[in-house]
Amino acid sequence: MNVLQRIAESKFMKSLENVSMKLSESPAFSALSNGMGGAMGLIMIGAIVQIICVLGTTFFGMDPNGEVYNILYTPYRLTMGCLALFLSFNLANAYAKNLKMNGITSGICSIVCFLLVACPLETATVSERVITAINLDNLGSSSMFVAMVVGFLSVRISKFAIDRKWVIHMPDVVPEGILNSFNSIIPTGLNIVFWYGMAVIISKATGGSMTLSSVITSALAVPVSYLTSVPGMILVIAIQQFLWFFGIHGTGVVFNALMVPYVAAYMTNAQLAAAGQPLVFNAIFLLGACSIMGGTGNTLPLVVLGLRSKSEQIRSICKASLVPGIFNINEPVIFGMPIMYNPILFIPYLLNPIIIAIIMYLGYSTGILGLPQVLIMTALPVLMSTFMSTLDWKNVVFAVICFPLLLVVWYPFFKIYEKQCEKQCIEKEETEIMEI
Repeated sequence: MNVLQRIAESKFMKSLENVSMKLSESPAFSALSNGMGGAMGLIMIGAIVQIICVLGTTFFGMDPNGEVYNILYTPYRLTMGCLALFLSFNLANAYAKNLKMNGITSGICSIVCFLLVACPLETATVSERVITAINLDNLGSSSMFVAMVVGFLSVRISKFAIDRKWVIHMPDVVPEGILNSFNSIIPTGLNIVFWYGMAVIISKATGGSMTLSSVITSALAVPVSYLTSVPGMILVIAIQQFLWFFGIHGTGVVFNALMVPYVAAYMTNAQLAAAGQPLVFNAIFLLGACSIMGGTGNTLPLVVLGLRSKSEQIRSICKASLVPGIFNINEPVIFGMPIMYNPILFIPYLLNPIIIAIIMYLGYSTGILGLPQVLIMTALPVLMSTFMSTLDWKNVVFAVICFPLLLVVWYPFFKIYEKQCEKQCIEKEETEIMEI
């Protein structure tokens, strides 16, 4: 038994697998995934609107400050631009349902608390009229950490009250809708008192220089900043690939952990692009190196190599994996080849995303590659996803150039594995002949 196989069967890896399973089944972890998933439709609408606006200004001379642009861009402001608001509802709704609570009531409570924390009312004079307004800037990427914290903790506060029967009891004959309304009064009131009270105390204590929203953002941003550095992202990529090798859904684990800063990074650049300002680099963009060609681990070149393999087993697997691979779905080849628990194919599976990430970083830092600005969270064909996320043809050329490089990385290990499959096939045939 080789070293990797012994590691795979070690107590540590078994424990890691159990921890991963428990995380995926936990109410909070699944709520984070489902909460963001519930906003996918809005994210895609916002992305389409952004693409139309960028193409309009780039190729058709549309004025970014003009009336037509503002009309077209409004759906983006009220979809992606309000993503933190929707996230606060979705997270609380999903989390409450996982805890066997009323999801709608919890979601509405979360929205109210989020607005109290992140979006204090502002007064402004417009056309000699004094109006009270909410700053939409506080509903976007800058407040996503706040939305996440408020979404989770507001549900826990409500559950604390409900578990202790701090509810207004009504007769059983009362309709369910009215009953739920009365049952939510005390838990919702506790949440409002807690969140708004904390916001007021912090604002008064700091003379208005800090808010509860800024305190939460700063507290979470510090540890995340170390993880989302260039060395940190290389480590994250390596961890993701290792998890896949041992049969754990590495992409799900990593992406759920980094979902908020990932979305925030894209939204920041989207806002900068809309304002006509230069885009900024965020190391979290390097996660794209993992799936630039055929899903996690860039397995499409491996599938192409396998289509002409001498091994019938490999050919059949790669034929079935080709179309999904073009759409960056590579579970068929990961579990069919397999790459999982395969120490030979795991080496290029680990190396090629890291190599591409390093090259990609050099491209971003030198300005050769265009920085991402459109959040595309769906399975699009290779090259198309690259262009739509950056709206830069140079990135498409880069992806095309990466294909032969990835072929070179995969090839020697593929040939070793192919010989192993052929040998196993011959031995199997000889055994069957001897049995006859």
